[in-house]
Amino acid sequence: MTQVAESNGIRENSFGFLIQTLARRIDADMKERLKEHGVDLKIFANLMFLSAKDGVTQREIGNRLNFPDYYTSRNVDALIKEGFAERRPDPKSRRTTLIFLTDKGREKAAELPDVIRAANENTLAGLSADEREQVVRLLRKAAGID
Repeated sequence: MTQVAESNGIRENSFGFLIQTLARRIDADMKERLKEHGVDLKIFANLMFLSAKDGVTQREIGNRLNFPDYYTSRNVDALIKEGFAERRPDPKSRRTTLIFLTDKGREKAAELPDVIRAANENTLAGLSADEREQVVRLLRKAAGID
């Protein structure tokens, strides 16, 4: 069996490695927290997006969340199966359907901001308020969101 040489800190100082490590931790934490609310992580982002902007196409959801079409389609199907959303014809186009939250979906989405805050709080617990603000600002800049 071949042993992998020590990384000499290269991996531990790699932006990509650190982001992936943090993302996996956040992912696991969110999965557990969302499970308590009967929401799968796969549909979480879609549910929260629709709670902010209802009555949009699947393509718009995917574009805004940066998800591929097939992934968005599966997630919208899952939202509908759970009773959180529904498809309605677009009055402006016979070929297009719009996705709307149901009352159940709106109620569920209203529960989730506290879950998000708790997960963020857990992830950033070792940082001061100034460090938290700085890391979020830098990540937004690196992601091209600002």
